[in-house]
Amino acid sequence: MASHPPLKSNPQPAKAAAPARKLRFGRLLAICLLAILFCGWLVWFAMTYLPDCCGP
Repeated sequence: MASHPPLKSNPQPAKAAAPARKLRFGRLLAICLLAILFCGWLVWFAMTYLPDCCGP
């Protein structure tokens, strides 16, 4: 049976594959807050200008 050549050791394979990046929670938080504000505005708009939309 043939033996395989020895593998070269890489002490930091994760850093070689992808550079480290800071997580950007600030942008995600801003997008979530904007989505909440938009939904609130949409509810206000529907209740103010479409009052007979979903009534019995």
